[in-house]
Amino acid sequence: MVVALVVAAGIAITGTACSSSASKGDSGAKGGGNAADGVADGKPLDPNATVTITIDGAPGADQAANKATYADDLQAFKILYPNVTVNAKPYVGQIEDPPQFTAMLKAHNETGAFHAYFTDKNQVLDSGDAMDISAYVNDQTLPGFSQLLPGVKQNMQDEGKTYALPINYYTQGLIYNRDLFKKAGLDPDKPPTTWDEVQADAAKISALGGGITGYQDYSGGNTGGWHFASELDSLGGKMVSDDGKKAAFNSDQGKQVLSRLISMRKDGGIGAAPVPKWDAAFPPLATGKVGMFIGAPDVIQHLVEVLGADKNLYGLGPIPGASGPATGTLAGGDVYYFKKGLTPNQVKAEIAWIGFQYLTPSKGQFDFARAKALASSDKPVAIGLPQKFFWNVSSPQMTQIQADLKTSATLPIDQYQPFVANPIAPVLEPPAAQQIYKVLDTAMSAAMTDPGADPAKLLGTAESAVNQILANQ
Repeated sequence: MVVALVVAAGIAITGTACSSSASKGDSGAKGGGNAADGVADGKPLDPNATVTITIDGAPGADQAANKATYADDLQAFKILYPNVTVNAKPYVGQIEDPPQFTAMLKAHNETGAFHAYFTDKNQVLDSGDAMDISAYVNDQTLPGFSQLLPGVKQNMQDEGKTYALPINYYTQGLIYNRDLFKKAGLDPDKPPTTWDEVQADAAKISALGGGITGYQDYSGGNTGGWHFASELDSLGGKMVSDDGKKAAFNSDQGKQVLSRLISMRKDGGIGAAPVPKWDAAFPPLATGKVGMFIGAPDVIQHLVEVLGADKNLYGLGPIPGASGPATGTLAGGDVYYFKKGLTPNQVKAEIAWIGFQYLTPSKGQFDFARAKALASSDKPVAIGLPQKFFWNVSSPQMTQIQADLKTSATLPIDQYQPFVANPIAPVLEPPAAQQIYKVLDTAMSAAMTDPGADPAKLLGTAESAVNQILANQ
């Protein structure tokens, strides 16, 4: 068995990649006189090249199933590139601890390819450690590169140069309980597309009683401010000025967000207790106590795989707007940056591995058939969510993915068609996002708990605090 062979050999754990003093925009690649280093010629890695690379992102000891499939993929990659050694280690702590990621950048001890969020772009580029890989990426070295969505490319690139490759991408939508819609006399195939409709539908769902809440929203743990940004974006508002130096949310759209929540709290559409942190939102969603919630498609994955919720309960629609589907929706995702100082062959090998594992239909994270085969009654697998799809819908990559889903989907993908049929333009998170979100937690909490809350006063106070944060960036 492939897994047994690779696990027996072990996934190599390594230290850090070499560093370079090259400035931003320099390729940072060594390509002098050593033929083994390779050449930055825009061609794929020579399968006969002997190369060792380092990368974070390997599943940890607490992820046995993911560790096994990752080992499978390393073995399959080894068949294509027999002389490439991939030294993989688990993520550095930014998954749970953003300050640890910042400390890694300051210490310049990243792996050759290192994981970051979309929102980390500025601090990664400012660190001087990110390598310009523009000369290496094209449709030959990374099939489908020219078909990547604009919303994905803008997070990989800066000033026309490419610094990273994507491994995850999402936009937010409206997750709703189809069963509660039916019980409230609403059409589960037609989720609300305006905030007026959300408010009206939420009141009807809450009227079912039994502790059911029509609409649920966040108020703490930085998630309140995060959802404020989501709802502001949906109305065409902005979190910060175009130059990123001033707060811009103290606007008519910002006041609409808070006023709507105050109104929904009064008419019963929102329950008495807003959600204080990220994971507290999911148990009531899983047990059928919440009618609607703003989130990315992977919320449904969490409900099904982690909490054992009924996969047929949930529909997914576009995030609502003022007069129809929103003009913009908060987007996010993950990328791999390349550390300066890599040789051309190391860059090519990193691209080859990342492309194989994360950007090839039917392989790696898109091996739906394998994921389905590993599912069991006590370990359900959610396959078929409209996320992690980086390419234009007409691209060969998306054509293959849709074909694979027809045979391997475990979720009722027809229930997500309102979301798929109404793509919304992505809006990036603001600079200093987590600090800004923390400030706006207070405004969101007040809007959902204080009937006398004043949106203008709440946003004025938050504006002053956020301007100070941005001034210190």
